[in-house]
Amino acid sequence: MRATRVQCSLGSRSSFKLIPLLLAGALCAADDRLLFERARALEQAADLPGAEAAYRAYLQQSPASAEALGNLGVVLARQSKYEGAAAAYRQALRIKPSLIALRLNLGLAYYKMEKPELAAGQLQLYLKRDPANRQARQLLATSLLETDRFVEAAGIFESLLPAEEFSVRLGLATAYVKLGRSADAQRLLAQLLDGSESPEAQVVLGQALLAENKLDEAEAAFRKALDLNPALAGVHFLLGAVKWKGQEIDDAIVEWRAEAARAPAQFEAVFALGAALAEKGDADEAWAWLEKAAHSRPNHGSTLYYLGKLAWKEKRPEAEELLERSVRLDPNNRAAHYLLTQIYRLQGRVRDAERELLEVKRLSEASVREDVDILKRALPRSR
Repeated sequence: MRATRVQCSLGSRSSFKLIPLLLAGALCAADDRLLFERARALEQAADLPGAEAAYRAYLQQSPASAEALGNLGVVLARQSKYEGAAAAYRQALRIKPSLIALRLNLGLAYYKMEKPELAAGQLQLYLKRDPANRQARQLLATSLLETDRFVEAAGIFESLLPAEEFSVRLGLATAYVKLGRSADAQRLLAQLLDGSESPEAQVVLGQALLAENKLDEAEAAFRKALDLNPALAGVHFLLGAVKWKGQEIDDAIVEWRAEAARAPAQFEAVFALGAALAEKGDADEAWAWLEKAAHSRPNHGSTLYYLGKLAWKEKRPEAEELLERSVRLDPNNRAAHYLLTQIYRLQGRVRDAERELLEVKRLSEASVREDVDILKRALPRSR
């Protein structure tokens, strides 16, 4: 999953099932059919390595068998070999596009590979033929949620109601939070939390409360989530957001350090930590974290802005390039335009300085805030 977008384990709570295929006996020779049937028997006996070897042996004799390729994909997926499974499904579909069930299997493989955009594409193709399939609709909604397509995700989750599945209701509550529908999310979560000890639901509740600036209640929900599952991804980032909104800067940095230590590749915590340290004046450490964030997302305008701002304060020559790249990616960054005005003035580039000053005035008149909202720049936008 992509999250923080906190990982709510929506997929792991759902029993998505793979669809095996049968081979039409008339399409193969008797010996080959026996080999195929042996592979199926091994698969049904849960001897997955044996089934994989048997399907591969069959495919040596019949490489154009879409059915065998599809079943090989199922066997590989059941061994968590999702890259290989996806490759087998794709090859089967190239040979026989009518095997529409493999679109569902391929979508699930992509989801397990943390490629929700590709998963959504395959699931949409599958649902054109089988629009009533709840499994596929729920997985599509979850994939859309993880690609920030919150309106579409909410619509599909709503179409699955009423539902006993915890993951459907939690997914809908998450979409509501991302869409700013905090009251709707809290109503739904009240039902979920009635008698439930779900850390994921506590996280979504905390996000809804945070969106309404109910900071103490939000923190309590996030702390309870950590009590229930100390390893839950993204919660320290959200606790840092609570502290930052409450202007408890040092405490926010503590939480973001904890998240970055737990998940060094999580961009949101790394960027927020670097930006907060830059605002606090800890230039050397801020630079290290922001460089790491820039390596993760080279085209994140706010990361480039903070690097440029640090470079400008230290009179480093790369300040100009960093800030120019920042405003190309984020033209509404008023602070970046202002710093470029200063740089161009010092260089004697009067026309360039005047152009940037006009941008500062335009953004000021449009009520664009002067500073950079770290939380807004760290988190994804609703769509």
